[in-house]
Amino acid sequence: MIKVLHVVDKFGVKGSSVHGVSRLFSWWIPRFDKDQFDVRLIGLRRADEACANLRQQGIDVISLNKGKFDFSTITEIVKIVRQQKVDILHLHGYGATNFGRIAAKITKVKNIVHEHFVDPAMPIYQVPFDYLLSQASDFGIAVSNSVKQFMVKKRFLPEEKVKVVFNGAPLCDFKAPSRKVVAAERKNWGIPHDCKIIASIGRLDEQKGNQYFIDAAAKIINKFDNVKFMIIGDGPLMIKLKQRCGRYRIDKDVIFTGYQPDIPLIQSVVDIQVFPSLWEGTPLTVFEAMSMKRAIVSTDVDGLGEVLRHGENALLVPARDSKGLAHAIEDLLAHPYKAERLAAQAELDSYKFDIQKTVDQIQQIYNEIIMKR
Repeated sequence: MIKVLHVVDKFGVKGSSVHGVSRLFSWWIPRFDKDQFDVRLIGLRRADEACANLRQQGIDVISLNKGKFDFSTITEIVKIVRQQKVDILHLHGYGATNFGRIAAKITKVKNIVHEHFVDPAMPIYQVPFDYLLSQASDFGIAVSNSVKQFMVKKRFLPEEKVKVVFNGAPLCDFKAPSRKVVAAERKNWGIPHDCKIIASIGRLDEQKGNQYFIDAAAKIINKFDNVKFMIIGDGPLMIKLKQRCGRYRIDKDVIFTGYQPDIPLIQSVVDIQVFPSLWEGTPLTVFEAMSMKRAIVSTDVDGLGEVLRHGENALLVPARDSKGLAHAIEDLLAHPYKAERLAAQAELDSYKFDIQKTVDQIQQIYNEIIMKR
């Protein structure tokens, strides 16, 4: 039995009900081979809503309730490692990788640094930590090739120690429901049966670029009949985004749904899913959209530009380009057969990104690390 302790800075983001990392754990933990791996989870900060959601799903989470720069965190991690006889520390987030690598050195256990996105605003204090602790890293996992380059060039991990393991989704859960269920969901949101829905799904913060999505919507709404936009999710920019719609006088044509627990259901009413992100790792919603056979318009940033291929399974545009987003969306609205072709290819490509394949690759890394001990 290999005992693995996942250490995470925090499970949620302020102002948002869910976060990609916590969703990953809700998918990963039940899928590890319980005959071979004992996988547990701790968070460094105070328990939050995302943490509560994990517990509701039956996933045990320890919250250390520590501050960002509280060095007693090391003592707590060391204590847990020794009590639970942990073999591997699997680390997510700056605090976790800083304190976790030191704890791993003290307890002489293996550690994995797992990076989930390219951070354009990496805090300056992180540079000396990464420089000094780079040689204490046993292995690195990057969620895309661009993230790997970020880990090597900005976080000083040796390139030969970093492996790309793409995220995925439980594809069996992301399939369109029956027409009757879809019709009922459209009625629930007041959407006519012949209305096209263009949507963005995700956290409402700067990274996700929804301000450009709204700018694109303002360029499109008067050009097409029976078109509405949806912004699905919550986050700190909710009020500002609503105000932006008000200034464009399109607030009646843009539906803000807030947090939605049943993503496949709300996604079933969407015709075109847009990813206006400014930077990324590989967002989980892109795999969900592909599996749901949605037509996709996306920026070409980071992992999005690696999973999606322009003109084959999506239309790609540069980041911060509302005109480009509008043009791509208009193209799919004007050419429904093109949208169907891209969506069909996206669904075929999604089978490479089932979450069990991600877990299998992580388990293989665990075994390789233990073999080298």
